[in-house]
Amino acid sequence: MNSSEKARSSGTPAWLLVLGTAQYDGRPSPHFRARLDHVVQLAERWSGIPVVTVGGKMPVDRFTEAEAGLNYLQEQGVEPTRIHAVGEGSDSRGSLCAALAELPWLGEGRGVLISDPLHGPRVVLLARQLGIRAWADPTRTSPTQFPRPTWWLALTHEAGGLLVAVVSHLFGRDRADRLEDALRRLQGKIRPSRRARHEQLRRQSEN
Repeated sequence: MNSSEKARSSGTPAWLLVLGTAQYDGRPSPHFRARLDHVVQLAERWSGIPVVTVGGKMPVDRFTEAEAGLNYLQEQGVEPTRIHAVGEGSDSRGSLCAALAELPWLGEGRGVLISDPLHGPRVVLLARQLGIRAWADPTRTSPTQFPRPTWWLALTHEAGGLLVAVVSHLFGRDRADRLEDALRRLQGKIRPSRRARHEQLRRQSEN
């Protein structure tokens, strides 16, 4: 079932929410731009419904992921009055929690979550655990495509994230947090470029 068929079977969504990812001084990375371009298409299909951008920033950044997303969507013609930017959260769960706290109406009706194909199942599960009803409508133009090495790295990352979400549901956040920290340390050894982000997340959890 494609996204159009899902929309017809589920009715018009109450909102669209795009998950943030890397941005460079306010300009979305290719991965982020692919998500945002898909949001533009959906916003044209469902005119008038709110569009939410989420995601915080690293300490050295001037812009949050949410701000970068908002600015890009405006440049592409999405009406500013429709866009709500929530610039908090350093991971998917944190971003969804921050969005729900600032925009309680995300817990009403059923919306659409926009991310990459491999990320979709995990973010829907996280949303449901928070009481947010939504379906995933991923971008089709993500630079991470099978069978590139980046696709396999993303697959292992999402598999670990799903495991953390399941452990959280079955055994509570404390055990899930310990598992997540262990997986991040392992990923940091495999992908050193991720270490700075992991250190930031670790400091935030300690605070």
